[in-house]
Amino acid sequence: MTTPTPTSPAHFDYPAAARDAGISSADLARLIQLFERDYPSDLMLRELHILRACESIRAGRATLTTILAPRDSRVA
Repeated sequence: MTTPTPTSPAHFDYPAAARDAGISSADLARLIQLFERDYPSDLMLRELHILRACESIRAGRATLTTILAPRDSRVA
């Protein structure tokens, strides 16, 4: 069973990191959905990965496109 992602983060301020990275709310919702599938029952780990994805995009180490790419085409 998936633990729902709350509207206000429980552990990490990833919405601020998303804003800093220029990620739209629609794209942030896509990131949240991705990590909900990867970590359905661990909210803290999910939020941490969302935060790290946003920070990587902001720093230029990753792009939204690469992070959201289908698993079989993602680089390990």
